[in-house]
Amino acid sequence: MEPIQEQLLISRALLTATASLAQESSPDEVLKSACDALVASSKHICLAWMYLGNPQNENITPSYSIGRESKYTEDLRLDLSPEAMNGPGRRSLATNQPVLVDVHSDPTFEIWRERAIHFGLQEGLTLPIGNPGKTYRGLIVIFADTPAYFEQVGIESFIAFSHLASVALEQANLKLTLERMANMDHTTGLLNRRAFTEVIQREYAQSKRSGKPFSMLLMDLDRFKLINDNYGHETGDRILRGVSEISRSTLRSCDWIGRWGGEEFLAILPDTDEAAAEAIAERLRESIDQFSIDLNGQKLNATTSIGISSYPQDGETPDFLIRAADAALYEAKKAGRNRVVIAKEKHEIYSIASKINSAIANNRMVPAYQVIVDLKTRQTVAEEALARLIDENGKPIEAMQFISAASELQLTHLIDVEIIKQTMNRCAGNIAAGGERIAHFVNLSGDLLLHQELIRDLFAKAQSVCQSCGIDLGPVKPLVLEITERQLLGDMNAVKAKLAPFLDFGMRLAVDDFGSGYSSFQYLAELPVSFLKIEGSLVKQVKDNRIRKIIGRINDIAKDLGLITVAEFVEDADTANILCDIGIDWAQGYYFGRPALDAH
Repeated sequence: MEPIQEQLLISRALLTATASLAQESSPDEVLKSACDALVASSKHICLAWMYLGNPQNENITPSYSIGRESKYTEDLRLDLSPEAMNGPGRRSLATNQPVLVDVHSDPTFEIWRERAIHFGLQEGLTLPIGNPGKTYRGLIVIFADTPAYFEQVGIESFIAFSHLASVALEQANLKLTLERMANMDHTTGLLNRRAFTEVIQREYAQSKRSGKPFSMLLMDLDRFKLINDNYGHETGDRILRGVSEISRSTLRSCDWIGRWGGEEFLAILPDTDEAAAEAIAERLRESIDQFSIDLNGQKLNATTSIGISSYPQDGETPDFLIRAADAALYEAKKAGRNRVVIAKEKHEIYSIASKINSAIANNRMVPAYQVIVDLKTRQTVAEEALARLIDENGKPIEAMQFISAASELQLTHLIDVEIIKQTMNRCAGNIAAGGERIAHFVNLSGDLLLHQELIRDLFAKAQSVCQSCGIDLGPVKPLVLEITERQLLGDMNAVKAKLAPFLDFGMRLAVDDFGSGYSSFQYLAELPVSFLKIEGSLVKQVKDNRIRKIIGRINDIAKDLGLITVAEFVEDADTANILCDIGIDWAQGYYFGRPALDAH
């Protein structure tokens, strides 16, 4: 061996390897990469092993070793005995200095000498890695198969390389710290929703491979808003932290718990069926029920409602399992709070919802179109798109048989998107073919308005479809968005902001089921409504003199506001004629035509 030539080769190899150290994503990978580079730098370096952890640990054992003599590290242990504490590895960590050791003669290597000689190890070098002020440190130990190898080629290149590895280790530690901060809810110290979503995906994938069940517990603190409003957010945060600690101590070590949002927590119970999950949930509910904080001598209690879903019976995907747990949680709240409800009690709903998901995935969620006529001329002026689910046998299922389940499991936004997109295409095809320009009414749920990414996609679709017509439609577009007060109770300014792009584009707004509740007039006052659709149960009773007067007053209000009135559920000629006499503009119902699927 020519020492100078060897030293040059090692220096070049280690310099080239330093770039890869900075690319590693974890401290463990940094040290592994360093070991690989050291062994690859010379054929005379026959072994490199690493340790990463607390230097004061009772036992230091190699977590990774590489090289043709890596079997030497099997069962290798640096314990707290006087001999091991005086050995090169422990000494290097204690002094933060490299230690050179002659396998044959160094007295501090006595307890490992026989084994090292058996594997042909001649000289060793320990390299401490990391900040000496930290309790989390690294150690790399390398051995050469040539006597006095490191003395001949020098240890400067190896020390310089260890310094660069220390820098890379600190960078990886910092990256992990930042990732933990990004994944942690700072109030409770639990995983946040973003990080917990990854946990759900991992547990789902594992259960799917193994065929074993797992369960979800969705917890919501009862009346938590009152605590925040009456006692302040600092008190609310104390409650959240206390519930987090109770949850961690009550759940098993294999379970996961994260803050799902606001006062909601989500727990994942691996390898746990429905019955076992219910027992765990009850234990958790009871523990929280007994918890309280002291507030100026007053005990402030908290209770929780819990919904349970289990894989695979309550859903085949994580998203659907969460919806099932949420629906069960809703039932727990509705039943009086501070209780546990399991999803199996609502399996019929989940079965219907499963059909909805399947229909959407396989293009079997389609619109049926019902004509809307001008009551004076009896000519078609519009049509409404009504959702239909085509089952596996090709049979259409009416909305009333699945919309309730869709609403409960928050699936209506998916249905809305499918129906609106297909109606846009129908509208464009009709115009491009020279057909009469009629209005196309589509339902818009409050659930859809919560998904802004879908709203943006629909708006982009509307712009694209209008351009594809090749005809200037002018400022008023054919699509009419129907909303109901049952769907949109809440912040009217927020509703207006979400609808603004569509309305600015020229779409119009209809209030559906007017007269079915108490807040419809608020919509007329605050939203740019163009159509007012009169609730069907009133229309069916229009032959009653009192009801006729109510509908007349509704029509008067609409006319004063410049709105077009539309009567729903018109089923016979007498009803149509009476509505026409009152002055109602348009009407729809079985008398004029039943909803029909697009023949194309």
